[in-house]
Amino acid sequence: MKSNWMLIALLAGIFVAGLGTGTLVTLRVCRRPPPVVNRPPPSPETWSAKHIERMVKDVGVQPDQVEKIRPIVDKRMLEIYQLRDRFLDNNRAIRQEMEREVSELLTPEQRDRYERINREFHERARRQERGERPPPPPDRSAEK
Repeated sequence: MKSNWMLIALLAGIFVAGLGTGTLVTLRVCRRPPPVVNRPPPSPETWSAKHIERMVKDVGVQPDQVEKIRPIVDKRMLEIYQLRDRFLDNNRAIRQEMEREVSELLTPEQRDRYERINREFHERARRQERGERPPPPPDRSAEK
């Protein structure tokens, strides 16, 4: 009789261990990628508010000081935001021009590989801008 209870306890323990292992494996295998967040960058007003909030918290700026500081921060954050937009536009245009100029100097085979590598790079960059986790870069050792 005692051996029957020990057998039942052993089988129950094996079942619980299997259940736990199965749960952990399922959670590991079925891990979902982070949700795609396709949102624009924060507005200058958001930047200003966060900056002032940090100043109050970290520096100890008082309410009367905030009233004097806020117009300065608002004005400069707007300038930074506009400068950022111009930089990104200029950066994109210069990069496209560089890729075109370099492509003209390559052989057709090199040009095909160069354009494919650039497409992959730009796709990874777009995914990163959207907040997606980029896939690992492809193994280029097979191409050489």
